Amino acid sequence: MKMVLMILLIVTGLSYMSQRMSMRYEDDGRKHWDIFLVILIIFLIMFAGLRTSYNDTQNYMIGFQQSETIKEFLSNPENLKLTNNPLFYGFQALIRTMTSNVSIFFVICATIINILNVRFIKKHVNTEDFALSMFIYTTIGILMLSLAAQKQSLAMSILTLALTQLFKKNYIRYYIIVFIAGLIHSYAWIFLFLPLLSTRPWSKSTVALLVGTIFIMYTFQDTITTFVEVADQIGKNISMEEVFDGNKMNLLRVAVYAVVPMISLIFKERINKDIDDQSSMLIQISIVGLMFMMLGTMNGANMFGRCAYYFTIGIICILPWMLRKLFNRQSVQIITIVAVLCFTSFYMYDNRTFQNEYRRKGITQFIGEVI
Repeated sequence: MKMVLMILLIVTGLSYMSQRMSMRYEDDGRKHWDIFLVILIIFLIMFAGLRTSYNDTQNYMIGFQQSETIKEFLSNPENLKLTNNPLFYGFQALIRTMTSNVSIFFVICATIINILNVRFIKKHVNTEDFALSMFIYTTIGILMLSLAAQKQSLAMSILTLALTQLFKKNYIRYYIIVFIAGLIHSYAWIFLFLPLLSTRPWSKSTVALLVGTIFIMYTFQDTITTFVEVADQIGKNISMEEVFDGNKMNLLRVAVYAVVPMISLIFKERINKDIDDQSSMLIQISIVGLMFMMLGTMNGANMFGRCAYYFTIGIICILPWMLRKLFNRQSVQIITIVAVLCFTSFYMYDNRTFQNEYRRKGITQFIGEVI
């Protein structure tokens, strides 16, 4: 557990120092070079990129070593099918053509993932909320996901670029980026319907989403079977065993994802008062994540959990904003302490076996391999 706590302290501490520096220079109206943000990103890249063991790391290592060259990859039409994640495997083949060192591939992926994710959070939360958002980013599981599900994490990081365009209502750019992300991991195409939720939280569209989710839960076997058959017809093979594997979502995880939706529902009038489009969408995204978690309580926890992860960015960015909007300065400090204790407890529980599974190579060893 010491390693898990140390990672949390480093990420939160560096984020807090970056936040303090930004607040100081923001008051002076001066531009600055955020050294703490740079150190934070480097730490996250090295933490994920230099791993040699954790969760699916071995599968990614084997996949990289067995990868075709980029020329061989492009010559096979089967590799280029839209539903076969061609952009990820093509990118992997490109790197494999240049090097056989899988750590270089991991570091490149970690660089893309962490720069895009941290950049999005830094840009789209209030300056004084950056440390808390990065704390949630770590405790809710997105940081560890980048070690376990590299392909999905890459797609999720690309989607942060899409969300920026959605906030600006640049729909053409938004759909182009979502399409590109779906070529990395097909689940990213879930975001194609997101503009339909460009309304206030718990408006008619949100209620319709909730009703639809409950309907699917009550007709789970028939509805999901039909969905899988349709996906199979368009070339996306989803294993029935993956959906009906008997695994159900941990209710504690569902409760964590329910925090933002429940607060937004209970305090609907106060939340929706003078709310901007960006905050509305972030809350809506959080609600969608909860809906997938609810489906996971019926069956197929792994599949629906992975879908829910795509919408976790909403919780990360909007929860600190909600706390400041709902509570005064004295109360928000108390509520934040309670939130920190709860999220830390979940983080420790969720990563109770991390120290036994995670292994990495040293920076000096990596540099020696590259040179």
